[in-house]
Amino acid sequence: MFDMSFLFSKKTKSTIKWVWIVVATLIILSMVFAYSGGSGLLS
Repeated sequence: MFDMSFLFSKKTKSTIKWVWIVVATLIILSMVFAYSGGSGLLS
């Protein structure tokens, strides 16, 4: 088992927050491309 305390450290929390921001941005961009017809360029 690994130590769970690292999940609650400030640095890890901020890192996880930034990871979620990047993931959310990628999802939003892909949805925008799909709805604007960008998916036609990819296929």
